[in-house]
Amino acid sequence: PARLPRAEATVEARIREALGAPPPHAAPDPRDLAAPRGYRPFRPVPLWLRTAPPSASEGAGPDDSDADGAPPDTGESSRTHRARRRATDQVERRDSLILHKFEAILSWADFANINRRVEEDDLENARKAADDMDEIALGKVSKAPATKLKLHLDLSPADVDRERLSGRHLYPEWDHKAGAYLPEHCCVLAARAEPSEGVPDDPAARRRIRAVRRRFEALAPRRVARPRQIDGEELDLDAAVGALIDLRATGRGSDRIWTANRTEARDLAVSILIDASRSTESAVTGRAVIDIAREALTALAWGIEGCGDDCAINAFSSLRRDRVFVQDCKRFDEPMGREVEGRIWGLRPGFYTRLGAAIRHASAELAARERRRRLLLVITDGKPNDLDHYEGRHGIEDSRMAIIEARRHGQAVYGIAIEAGAKVWFPRLFGRGGYTVIPHPDRLTDALPGIYRQLVGT
Repeated sequence: PARLPRAEATVEARIREALGAPPPHAAPDPRDLAAPRGYRPFRPVPLWLRTAPPSASEGAGPDDSDADGAPPDTGESSRTHRARRRATDQVERRDSLILHKFEAILSWADFANINRRVEEDDLENARKAADDMDEIALGKVSKAPATKLKLHLDLSPADVDRERLSGRHLYPEWDHKAGAYLPEHCCVLAARAEPSEGVPDDPAARRRIRAVRRRFEALAPRRVARPRQIDGEELDLDAAVGALIDLRATGRGSDRIWTANRTEARDLAVSILIDASRSTESAVTGRAVIDIAREALTALAWGIEGCGDDCAINAFSSLRRDRVFVQDCKRFDEPMGREVEGRIWGLRPGFYTRLGAAIRHASAELAARERRRRLLLVITDGKPNDLDHYEGRHGIEDSRMAIIEARRHGQAVYGIAIEAGAKVWFPRLFGRGGYTVIPHPDRLTDALPGIYRQLVGT
């Protein structure tokens, strides 16, 4: 403190006194705590904490204690209700005015932020009231009513946080309710995938991978004979005879008398984006989904390498909007080899599935490739979800908009779902003819050559 300016030394002394240091001999003048004119403090750094107001979805829930300990009777509604969170800061006030609210169908749709007694109602009337309301308002009360309903709500677990982020890879997110983008809403943390300590020696898996590689070899671009070339491997007899006749008749002959065998280049770049969220820990037919995905990725990478197409492989998971993890197992122009295979087998189940941000990141890298055709292949085993508002319809609509954006940039986007329940929501994302649902994940490896043949048009 002796080397600090007077104003900062006074504040430093107060802070040390609050932390337990002995107080100074003379009590500081409170007027010395005020910043002098023209004083400019240090800019805040990211390590400093920031207080944020609690969202409407946080806080303690109602008192669910039951006097007799018996489970309450609940009714379940099959339809999906539109809902909105409403502030309930006035419900605990003791100085409210007396207000008589006539209970009619029209009044059910109105939310009143007042202190009112929690009335007990029978289950049938409560269910009828919920069905008649256009929108259900969610608020907090200190005491839970005895009548409880189980409803399907079009509502995310948390309110949308609209604050912008800062970072290297920032992407917007589509808010379907507002019909607009949330700018710089998601931060993608891209990193190299950690290699596995060793590739497991599974003879059965090796046999399946070799079989898939042989099927991919049939998809390689074919060699086409081009006649009447200036140079080539073989003499074009028809062109040579014609040139000789022209030479004797007119004195002029063509030098295009060769046949050149050349490979048809597809000029294709393929970006593979695979879901590595926590759900891949689940087991199917005695094998974890992540193990099946590793095997399928290995077979697909070796197969595309044999086809001669440019390929990149990324895995992703997320933990809220500011931490979308993307691990690159193979980059464009990187040859397939043991190192790439080790990174694929080093993938581990991550967290959640913020699909929209991952698609935008993979699409941005794919757009930078100078290829005539670009293909984005998305492999997932579950719905888009995350710990914040990225749940339900919000995640579905944002992922769908990310796919539309990629297609607007001239990229072909195709989805592969390794979950039987994806038939319900997958068509909304990828559209008709833009996806394949594989109900049994263990059939993924065997299905990839046929899917790739369909996409590249071989």
